[in-house]
Amino acid sequence: MNESQNSPNEIKKKNNRTLWVMVFLFGLPYLVAFYFYFGTDKFTLDKTNYGTIISPARAIPDVELIKPDNSKFRLSSLKGKWVLASIGNSDCKQDCIDNLYKIRQIKKAVGQEYKRITKLFFLKDKNNIESFEKLLKEYPGMDVIMPSGNDYNNHLSNFFYENKEVENGIFIIDPLGNYMMFYPKGADASKILKDVQRLLRVSKVG
Repeated sequence: MNESQNSPNEIKKKNNRTLWVMVFLFGLPYLVAFYFYFGTDKFTLDKTNYGTIISPARAIPDVELIKPDNSKFRLSSLKGKWVLASIGNSDCKQDCIDNLYKIRQIKKAVGQEYKRITKLFFLKDKNNIESFEKLLKEYPGMDVIMPSGNDYNNHLSNFFYENKEVENGIFIIDPLGNYMMFYPKGADASKILKDVQRLLRVSKVG
């Protein structure tokens, strides 16, 4: 029997096999990347995490930013590290101070893994920059950045979650430059630490 004489069922089976072969070939690179990123423990992470996982993870555009001294900064310089970050004003009130403290203590608490983590504060203004810089002396190693020019709103929108700005919350950027986990204001530092320790343990990057 030639191909033109194949029954409809045989033709359907052949088409299904072709479809699954294509799905496998095109999906394999994503499966491999997934494995090298989280291994087989990603499913455990989904069930036990304290923070809200941003799904899908949101790539942060590598726009040009500046530090308070006007030197240039790019987020791509942080790739390869897990980033613990927060957003706030230079008039850093108690919630802001609490986040600086939590981020500092979490990095200390991971022990020998501390080199895999960097700290970031996204500053919204420079109105009280002198008092803010004085405060930062208690939190050495914290990168402080802000948008260059007047492009605040466009860049800050990258850190929104459910249409709410994450100001006074804490968020995590993964070593590939993706915004992937969020903690609201007042989140429990000990539970954030457990999430971070788990990420460091299961991740095969950073």
